Amino acid sequence: MELIQYPPGGADMAARIAELENTAWPADGGAAFPTEPDTYVTSFVLMDGGVAVSHAAVRKTLLRHRGERYAAYGLSEVVTRPGCRGKGYAGRVVREAARFILSCRPDISVFTCAEDKAAFYARFGWKAAPGVCLTGGTPEKPLRSAGLGLVTMLMLVSPKSQAHSGDFKNAELVLPLGEGQLW
Repeated sequence: MELIQYPPGGADMAARIAELENTAWPADGGAAFPTEPDTYVTSFVLMDGGVAVSHAAVRKTLLRHRGERYAAYGLSEVVTRPGCRGKGYAGRVVREAARFILSCRPDISVFTCAEDKAAFYARFGWKAAPGVCLTGGTPEKPLRSAGLGLVTMLMLVSPKSQAHSGDFKNAELVLPLGEGQLW
């Protein structure tokens, strides 16, 4: 198994990532990768030969919250191929994504996940943020984590975000992500 960072990674790597994502989200109908390239930074992909086995994308945007501006990074599109789950592959790509995010020195790292996955992400430094709703999408068509039964995972990285930690309790964090997009 080889862990690569995309891009670079070969001209066909985007198609391999999209094919892997289709195993988890077939309703997307083979959407081009990456969706919403304005927020896309990089991906970590575990490859077995020419097959993408596990993937984690890193996204970024600007969060405006309670009069402050924060550089926000998050995970997105974390997926492991069926039949390859339970072998630690997702842990490998998420660990590398977490290292990368921290190396970028963001103010915060935030994303959503299913409740049963919160403990997994906590192993890499994020904490479940009860009462925090992450809202993506667009102003015209917001996509709210609270309405989807998702848990918001949060890591306050910078001294600025840590000094304002109270602002992140029981809050709605609105990220301009694009229609239908939520990390």
